[in-house]
Amino acid sequence: MLKVEQIRNYPLFEGLNEAELARLAKVMVKRSFAKDAYIFYPGSPGINVYLIESGLVRLFFSTAGGQEVLLNLISPLEVFGLPTLQGDQLRVLGAVALLPSVFLSIGREDFFQMLGSSAQFAKNVYLELSTSSRKLLLHIRTLATLNLNGRLATMLLRLAGKSADQDHIIHLPISQEDFAGWLGASRGRLNQAMKLLVQMNLISIEGQNISILDYPGLVRMSEEQTLEKV
Repeated sequence: MLKVEQIRNYPLFEGLNEAELARLAKVMVKRSFAKDAYIFYPGSPGINVYLIESGLVRLFFSTAGGQEVLLNLISPLEVFGLPTLQGDQLRVLGAVALLPSVFLSIGREDFFQMLGSSAQFAKNVYLELSTSSRKLLLHIRTLATLNLNGRLATMLLRLAGKSADQDHIIHLPISQEDFAGWLGASRGRLNQAMKLLVQMNLISIEGQNISILDYPGLVRMSEEQTLEKV
């Protein structure tokens, strides 16, 4: 059984009263996953929702050939794997821990009981769904309206907001192949785009660490490199 203090700061539980928080803490379970461990696969039942206490998660979907395509990265205090409304609906996405990770999970039945009894919790879930949908639409817009240089600049800015340290150094937690797939490009084209940003003194690269040298310049790149201007 968890303590209320362990769950109080999660955005999904914002505004809940002490009784509601205590009720949730009583039914939540803490689970640890090793690096590269799968939390769930596409096609598995949606029986739990997960909140990240520590670590990093890669959400992906699978192609007909079995290739995993990165959709999003989920970091601490974020939620993923919301249960499906119908019990027979299966998950479309899979999730794998990119780092040793600790999650808090809520079972489907307990989740929907709280959803039906707490207006504030229902509002928070709606906000989470709305935010996730907006992020997906922005990602689709990025792929549809920006050329590769603009897509790369945009993704680096997003990663900087998620995982960069105070020196604007991004510790890239995914493979180059995953990153290229996220951008809708081949590894060769991604390498060319990365070299261009280095030559423009927008970024520097050392191993899997990417340093943003010119933040405003990267923002301009993300705004100006539209397909219409190619």
